[in-house]
Amino acid sequence: MNHQPDFYQMSRPELRKYVLSHREDDEALRIYMDRMRTEPGVTRFTLTPSQEDMKKLEEFLRAKMDK
Repeated sequence: MNHQPDFYQMSRPELRKYVLSHREDDEALRIYMDRMRTEPGVTRFTLTPSQEDMKKLEEFLRAKMDK
């Protein structure tokens, strides 16, 4: 039986380490991204993506959906 860690009890660095070593775990990634968005002390950058960036993102998402 596989016991999943309690992501809410992990520190942000612990959760980051977990996410990097378990890249298929969508729930852990979602919780990590929520923390990055809401926790104080996290530097956020707002960038306007170029048309080329948007095309690459679209291609990436299409490839991800085809899997």
